[in-house]
This record gives sequence, C-alpha cells and structure tokens, in this order.
Amino acid sequence: MRFINLDQLKLRCLAIVMLWFVPLSPLCAQRTLAIMGATIETASEKGTLKNATLLIKDGKIEAIGTDVKIPVSAQVVNATGKTITPGFIDPYYVVTIGRETQATETRTVVFGGRVFTIGGGAPSIATTFAKIADSLDVTKVNWQPACRSGITTFHVVAGGYAQSLIAKRVLDSDIGADVEVQEPLGKVLVTVTNETKSLDVLRNNLKPADSRGGTRSTSTSGSPFGSRGLPIGARPGVAPSSTTTANATPSPTPSSASASPTAALWADIRDGKTPVFVNVNNASAILHAGAILAESPKAKVVLIASGPNVFNTLESLDGKRTTVILPPTIDLKPNSAIRLNVPKMLSDKKVPFVFSQSLGQSDFQTHQPTPLFGPAMLVRAGLDRQEALHALTIGPAKLLGIEKEVGSLEVGKQADLVVFDEDPFSVTAGIEQVYISGAPINE
Repeated sequence: MRFINLDQLKLRCLAIVMLWFVPLSPLCAQRTLAIMGATIETASEKGTLKNATLLIKDGKIEAIGTDVKIPVSAQVVNATGKTITPGFIDPYYVVTIGRETQATETRTVVFGGRVFTIGGGAPSIATTFAKIADSLDVTKVNWQPACRSGITTFHVVAGGYAQSLIAKRVLDSDIGADVEVQEPLGKVLVTVTNETKSLDVLRNNLKPADSRGGTRSTSTSGSPFGSRGLPIGARPGVAPSSTTTANATPSPTPSSASASPTAALWADIRDGKTPVFVNVNNASAILHAGAILAESPKAKVVLIASGPNVFNTLESLDGKRTTVILPPTIDLKPNSAIRLNVPKMLSDKKVPFVFSQSLGQSDFQTHQPTPLFGPAMLVRAGLDRQEALHALTIGPAKLLGIEKEVGSLEVGKQADLVVFDEDPFSVTAGIEQVYISGAPINE
C-alpha cells in the first residue's frame, strides 16, 4: 500500500482550490456561449429574428433562431430587450502612411531685383504606388474610436495610389482585444482630382497592354457612370486641368507594363475580376474618372465621394458597374438649405452603396456614444432599414470578398457581433457589448 505524505496532500488540495477561483482569460473562457431572448438582426436571408437565441461554439456561430436547443454546459447570457447586429465593417478606413502628397514643381520669381524660388502650388496627390502593409505599423494607429463604435473589421486605405489591407479585431492572450492585419494584399486605391497626374494613374493603367502608347477608343458607351460620364466640352481620355501636359505621366510601353509589380492587379481590374477604389474630391473628378473608365468596358469601380458630389452626378452613375462608399449622413443640396437623403436616392436608382462610418471624422467622434445616429436619421428620412444595415455589414463584406467569414450572423461564420441596448436605428441607441469570436470585449 502506498502512503501519501500529509503535507503533500494539503498542497494538492490547496492547488485545486486556487485553480477553482482563478479567473479565466478570454481565450480560455467557456467554449460554448448562448445569448438568448434578443432581437437579432442577421443581415442575411433570415432577416430580423424576435426573441431568438444565438449559440456560439469555439468562436463561431453554431446555431441561430427561435428554437435553438441550449446545451447544459453552455454559458447563458440573457439579452431580453437587447438587439444584436453583426460586427460592422468599415470599407474605407483612412490611415496616414507618410506620402499621401507630393510637392509640385518650383518656380522662380524676380521681385525688386531679388530672385525667389517658391512652390508651384499646393502639394499634389501622390502618384507613386505603395503597399500600405509595407509602410504601416498597426500598433501606432488609434483604433479605439472605431472599436467603440462597433467596427470589428477594417479596410485600411491611404490617400494617393496604393494597395490596401484588411485588418480585424482579434483576441490576444496577453493584452485582450487587438487589431491585426488579416490580408496584407488588398485592393488598388487611386485618389483622383482634376489634376492630370492623378487622372493618368487611371488612364495609363486601364489601357490594355497591346494598346499602350497607341491610339485608344473614344467610345463612352461602356462607362460605369453611364452615357453622361463625359464633362461638357471635354474630349474622351483628356481631362481639363491646370497642370500642363508636360507634367503628365508618360504612357508605359508594353514591355515595361508587363514588368510592373502592379501589372497583374490592373489586369484583374480591366477584366472585371476585382474593382478599383477611386476616391474623388469633387463632382468634376467623378465625371473625369467616368470618361477614363468608359474605355475599359469590363472594369468596375468603387467610388468614394461625399453626398453632395454624388448628388451632382447622380444621373451619370451606372449601378451595374459602380458601387458608392459614402458617409452615413443627411446632406444639404449644394448652395441651399434643402436636405438630401443621398443613400435613398442611390437606392431608388438601383446603384449599390455602403457606409464608411469613419469618413468625416468630426461626426465619427461626436456620435461615438450613439454610433448609428447617422444611419438612424437616414432611416427616419426614408431609407429602408435593412438597406441601412446591409450598408454597414454584409455589403462591405461582399465588396471586400470576405463575406464567407464576416458581415452577417449565419451558422459557420465568425461570432463578431454588437449588442445594442435598444433598437440600433433609434437615434439614442448605445452599444452595450461587443463580442469578438464569441468573447466579450471591454473597452
């Protein structure tokens, strides 16, 4: 018979008691969670579910509905009176990578017999290609305002000409919630103004390789902005600008184009396999970009613009090839006090749109306690509720090609979700809890 030392027995008993009371980290928490009694906005074909249960296992949605059987071992959260939505996806989250602008050429001025060298004007948009993943330290970005607003996935972009990345909130065993790069090779981004250099990024890269340096078709029938994509008095492929043609970027030769690191990216855009994201700063730039894109009949564009600029060019937009990203706000008609519900107008015209909550940082910061104030006002003004939810969740997910993982509350998807204390499209609704992969995050 084996005898156990009494002191050893005491130590073992003490260890067991200590383990019983030690709190578990988020990653070691109970693996099955049931949130019951809530109204669930699925952003899927199931629509809105009343008094429903969401069952989460190992960070993914195991079941969802009004008749879900809850395992005896599951941790149960009573969410009666609350509303659950998918975690929000920001399709255009702007960061600074240090080269958004480039200095323009200098000029010499003689005044009073003295020679002065001054800049040629305001800095122009950067037209050299950059991969954001190579330049950005995600630990240096202030993600907190977005995270507190229920954003769980970010399409990280920068000004100028670049390739985006996709970042997502994750759980870290040491620091809890964090943001990490999920996909470093994202979409092609082009910032377009009335300046020839920025327009040439589109113009030169959208030419088929066998036509570069040669003549181009002047047809506008394939414009993603419709038949009115050309400004009055403008010639196809030529954008009026204060910048002289001497400063325009020369067209690459076929051999140089094939050697370019971006050649494959632009080939996919020309073939319509992926859209190009074009940020425009005025209505005229929308029309200039439309005239250029008219020469690539398969190309699709994601247009990032303000509500008033979209309103001014609404009749030129073609919903078959164009998706619009805009801030979720009520706008004013240019030079008037008339209020505009631009998303509703896009909906009526069958032009797809999605919301970027971070566009317009002042509103983003102001409405952080009630993050859906803007979309709620649009819904009150006539925008369909499900369309508003779609524009915040599954719409951006499809645009970025990540809809199989996030964007809606469906079986098998990541359990990223936001719990509101009331109807999220009430202007006073606040966020009560955010879950990442089924674990609650405390901000």
